[in-house]
Amino acid sequence: MCAAPASFATAVHWKTSSIAYSAEGKDVKDVLRDFAASQGIPANIGGEVAGTVSGRFNMPPQRFLDTLASTFGFVWYYDGQVLDIVMPAEMKNSLLKLDSASAEQLRRTLTQLGVADNRFPLIYDDSQGAVIVNGPPSYVQMVTSVADRIDKNASRRSGTEIRVYPLRHAWAVDRTVDVDGQQVTLAGVASLLNSMYHPPSQSMGGAANGAAAAAGVMRSKSMSDVAGSASGGYNSKPGTPPLPPLPQATGPLGGLSGQPSQGIAQAANNAPAQDNDQASGSKDDSLPVIQADPRTNSVLVRDLPDRMYQYPDLLERLDVKPQLIEIEAHIIEVDDNALQQLGVDWTAHNSHVDIQTGGGVLPQNTYNGTLTQTFGTTSLNGTLQTPVPVSPTGLSMAAVLGDAGRYLMTRIDALTQTNRAKIDSSPKVTTLNNLEAVMANKTRFFVPVSGYTSADLYSVSTGVSLRVLPMIVEENGSTQIKLDVSIEDGEVTDQTVGNLPVITSSDINTSAFIKQGQALLVAGYRVDNRKNGVAGVPGLSKIPVIGNLFKTASNNDSHMERLFLLTPRIVEP
Repeated sequence: MCAAPASFATAVHWKTSSIAYSAEGKDVKDVLRDFAASQGIPANIGGEVAGTVSGRFNMPPQRFLDTLASTFGFVWYYDGQVLDIVMPAEMKNSLLKLDSASAEQLRRTLTQLGVADNRFPLIYDDSQGAVIVNGPPSYVQMVTSVADRIDKNASRRSGTEIRVYPLRHAWAVDRTVDVDGQQVTLAGVASLLNSMYHPPSQSMGGAANGAAAAAGVMRSKSMSDVAGSASGGYNSKPGTPPLPPLPQATGPLGGLSGQPSQGIAQAANNAPAQDNDQASGSKDDSLPVIQADPRTNSVLVRDLPDRMYQYPDLLERLDVKPQLIEIEAHIIEVDDNALQQLGVDWTAHNSHVDIQTGGGVLPQNTYNGTLTQTFGTTSLNGTLQTPVPVSPTGLSMAAVLGDAGRYLMTRIDALTQTNRAKIDSSPKVTTLNNLEAVMANKTRFFVPVSGYTSADLYSVSTGVSLRVLPMIVEENGSTQIKLDVSIEDGEVTDQTVGNLPVITSSDINTSAFIKQGQALLVAGYRVDNRKNGVAGVPGLSKIPVIGNLFKTASNNDSHMERLFLLTPRIVEP
C-alpha cells in the first residue's frame, strides 16, 4: 500500500486580492459567513466549529482563511462550488472497493477533475483494488461518487451483453442460389452488419481466384478411377499431382458470385471468425459478434451494454418490407422481311401515348377507339393474304388505352398466322424490389476432356438467359421502375473444333427508367436458319440416273429478328 500525494484540489478564485475586516468578540461562524459572502462563495460550516474573533485584519483572503483555520483548529475543503468547513472530529474516512476499475484509473481521474487534495492523501492498494479516503464529508462523498462511476463504466466495458433481434421481412442468414451451375451467395443482414464492423481483408468479388473462365462453361468433378480415387484416371500412380483447378468464373450477379471472405463465410455458418481470446470478449477489438439464427430468422448481437443502443434503429432500417414487382417477358422472333414490310423501326408506346416512326406503306394512322387498336393493315406476300397491322410513314401520336405489351402482342399475333413470327416463350415472374429475377431456358450437355492421369467433365450450357434487376424510384410524386437488364442468348452451331461443338453467344446489358404501364422493347438479335433437305419416292429415288426424277431437293433460308418485350408492374398489397 502507498500514499500518493495527489495534486491540489480546485483552487479558490477569490473576488478581491485583499480584505479589511474588524471584529470585537464576534462568533467565528459569523465571521466565516461574512468572509464567504464578501467573496461570493457559499459556505457550509460544521456545528462543531466554535470561538470568538477580535481584532483588525488586512491581508489576502487565502491568508485570512488559513489564519482562522490554524487558530480555531478547523479544516476546510472547496469542491469548486461550496466551501466546506468542519472540525477534525467531523472528518470521515471510508474504504472504497474497486471491482472492475484499477486504482490507477481512479488516481488519474481524480487528478484530472481536480478533486484530489494533498492535505487529504488517498491510500491505494493496487493488488486488492482498495482505496482508503479520509477528509471532510464533502470530500469523501465526492471521491466515493467518482470511484463508483469509474467502477460501473469499467464493469460495462469488461462484460458483454447478448440480444436477439428477430427480422420480419429481410433474411438474417446468407442464401445460396444456383445460377447457370454456379453457386451465388446473397448476403443476409447478419453478414452485412458483420462486414461493416469487421471489414474483410479481400473484396467479395472473387478477384483473387484468378481470371474468369468462359461463360457458360464449368468444370465437373474428376471421374473416379478403378480404385475409386478421384485423383487420377485408370492405372494412375499414387502421388500423381491432380490437374490444376479451373479458375472461378465471375458470376452473373457481379461480385456476389465470388468466394466470400473468411469472416462472412463463418458468419453464415453460425461460427465466429475470431480466435479464442477474442471470442471470450477479453478484447474490445473482437466486438461486436454478430450471428444469424436461421431457425427463427433472427440476428444475435453480442457487444458492450453501452453500445447496444445503436443496433435496434439500424436493424429496423434494414428490415423493411419490400414491394412486389411482376415482370412479364415475351421472347419473339419476327421474319426480317415481314418486319420491313411493317415498316417498324422504333416504337415508343405506353398506356397514354403511341409514337411511331418507320418506312411503312400507309399514311398517318388514326385512332379507332379500341383497346387493342389497329393503325391500318396491309397484306404480306405469300399464299395467305391476311391483313396485318402496320405502322405509318413518318411520325404519329395517338391516345391509346391499355398497356404496351397487349398492344404490341396484337400485332405479333397477326404475324403468327402467316408463320412470319413466333413467340418462343412468355415467362412471368414476381420478385421483390431491388432483387434480381432470373428467367432462363437453357440446354446443358457434358463434354469429356481427358487429361494426363484423369478425365474431367466440362458442363456446357446454351440457351436464353434473361436477368432483370428492378428498383422502384419515387421522385416528385411520380413512380418509375428502373430496370437493369442482362440478356444472354447462345446456341450450338454445326461447326466443331477438335470434335467439340462451337457455341455462339450474344450479350446485351442495358438500363432504363419505365413508368407504370410502359414496356421496354429490346431488339437487335438476328437469327439465321438454313434448312436443306431431300424428299423422294421410296425405292424409286434410289435408282441411278432416273432416280433424280423421283426426288426433290429443298433449301429454306429464314432470317428472323429476335425481340424481347419486358413489362414491369408494381403489385399493390
